[in-house]
Amino acid sequence: MKRRYAGFTLIELLVVIAIIAILAAILFPVFARAREKARQTSCLNNLRQMSTATLMYAQDYDETFPMSFYHASRLVYTFYHVMAPYMKNDQILVCPSEQSAITVAGLNTRVLSLFGMAAAPGFSVASYNFNYTVFEDGPAKPPVPTPNHQVVSMAEIPFVAETTMCYDGVIEFQPSLFNSPCVGRHNQMVNANYVDGHTKVVPVTETTAYVYTDTEGRSRVAHVVQGGPYNGNYQLWGVACNGSPCFRNQSHAGIWRYHALPGR
Repeated sequence: MKRRYAGFTLIELLVVIAIIAILAAILFPVFARAREKARQTSCLNNLRQMSTATLMYAQDYDETFPMSFYHASRLVYTFYHVMAPYMKNDQILVCPSEQSAITVAGLNTRVLSLFGMAAAPGFSVASYNFNYTVFEDGPAKPPVPTPNHQVVSMAEIPFVAETTMCYDGVIEFQPSLFNSPCVGRHNQMVNANYVDGHTKVVPVTETTAYVYTDTEGRSRVAHVVQGGPYNGNYQLWGVACNGSPCFRNQSHAGIWRYHALPGR
């Protein structure tokens, strides 16, 4: 007499597969968010170390912040170059969620080559942009057509706990525009550090009302800040002043006034 073996019927097998597919559809986004949360924590730690390095620099230079960039001959030195001796590790500049947000190759090709210049050695890639009203361009120096903005001192910033320094972002590029949009790469959140040294997460929302191109040639949808002094802006740019971003009036050093930012 032959022994009969029990097994799944086709219907039972299909039911099991359907259940597994449903569970996968439910759990995979949870796993993805958990993984992104871990990356966000690593990114936030990078920005904390960057804030410490920046404040160390400021203490070494009479409580003034570094310039966003300067050039000697045909080589351009950026904030990233200046911070290198204080960070000791260029991996601090790299967010695990977007490792090549800003590259030297992109800057050289789309920006610096316009002036017959190139980035100096010592910096290759970064994931964070910075607040250009804290890190000014410095004294104007041809051939780069920048305004004559002197470096900023810590004493000039009225609300240090509300004014950003560096954050998740890229550089927007158009022939006549050079902005610093933030990027909500952590589940619609932007990591940022502030002038007083602390770091925190800033909520943003994606908007198709403004689409731009970055220095790497990528088309991006803008992220708009939700809440705080930068509310409604697509970049964390400006010095917090009575709840709104403002910039320094160059004709009266140390005096700040409100400024309508792009995207507001």
